[in-house]
Amino acid sequence: MSLWSLPTLVLLLLFQPLTAQILVSTITSSFDGSGGLELDSRGNLYIANFGRDLSNADGTQVWRLDKSGNLNLFAAGLQGASGNVFDAQGNLYQSNISGGYISKITPAGIVSTYASQGISAPVGVSIDEDNNLYICNCAGNFGNTIRKVSPNGNTTLFASGSLFRCPNGITRDGQGNLYVSNFSNGNVIKVSPNGSVSHFATIPGGSNGHIIYSQADNILYVASHGSSRIYRLSLSGIATPIAGTGIRGNTDGPAASASFSRPNGLAITKSGDTLYVNSSVPLTDNPATNARPLNPSLVRLLRGLNSPTTPTTAPKWLNAIVLTHYPNPVKSDFQIKLSFPQSHPGKLVLLNPKGQQVQVIYEGPFQQGINQFQVSVKDLPAGIYAYIIHLGPHMLSRQILIQ
Repeated sequence: MSLWSLPTLVLLLLFQPLTAQILVSTITSSFDGSGGLELDSRGNLYIANFGRDLSNADGTQVWRLDKSGNLNLFAAGLQGASGNVFDAQGNLYQSNISGGYISKITPAGIVSTYASQGISAPVGVSIDEDNNLYICNCAGNFGNTIRKVSPNGNTTLFASGSLFRCPNGITRDGQGNLYVSNFSNGNVIKVSPNGSVSHFATIPGGSNGHIIYSQADNILYVASHGSSRIYRLSLSGIATPIAGTGIRGNTDGPAASASFSRPNGLAITKSGDTLYVNSSVPLTDNPATNARPLNPSLVRLLRGLNSPTTPTTAPKWLNAIVLTHYPNPVKSDFQIKLSFPQSHPGKLVLLNPKGQQVQVIYEGPFQQGINQFQVSVKDLPAGIYAYIIHLGPHMLSRQILIQ
């Protein structure tokens, strides 16, 4: 298979306006590649095949898309190939969600089992400078945990707790913090270098794919599986949709009008300007059989991410907003207290554990200084909720537990 649209993409890039746009293009024809994405040191993209649909993680391959646009089989014999990461020697560590283990794949494509102790339904994989792996256990006996795997293959529990809901994607910033995207809700969880866990952000849509850290501009990107959008997430917790209409599809063009279908894997170039995403070709599910098809898939390309003139760049004053709430947990009512450095129109909403909006708490101008709101939740079912402040395209969120 080869690139479809390089000439078109070059023309689009040549005639971008002075206010830069993020542009989306499809760079492969359809193939079975619904799992994690990873770039090697030479810029070749590796695409794992998770499987046919969310209930059938039967993918066995990892594909390589070289810089010339040629797609070839790199390795086979996997069992539900999902998240992956390279070490400094060029070995690819590949999770096998249906097999319950991590594979090591050499640069020549030779596959061997690397670790299985304490691992069940593994998805996302990250690595540190000492070649320790961090594995997201989505489900099974060790579900909702992050496992640390040392270079000798020994595994230990690194993080756990009720904040994890099928931890799916995982990435590591320059300070050694891990960021984990939940699949079973829209939350992103921060794990400190000592393993302490805290809520970091909520992405609308109720289901996250993978998450990636861009060292070039100190920013995170999240594939929202549930809302069919791609989000930029600052390290201060500001989330901004940067691509996708929210309606499932695979339309190319300017990011605001482009579309995605169950976006999942992410890979970022060293420059931070270009993001790879895989998107499913099927656009509908089968409620009768609960089939949620993923394959065949397409690899999509987002260019123009790190330009300071893109319309999705968040203003710096948003970082000075202070959010507090009490009590937490709550049974009937709670207070939200917001401190704004300047007045700005916006909306404050409450999302249920599925990421669905259940209440508009306030809509109108937020005033400079303190803004307080009383929220009644006595008629809502128990669960982990989130409130989100919408300020134009930008969002800040906090988690609240309703008992």
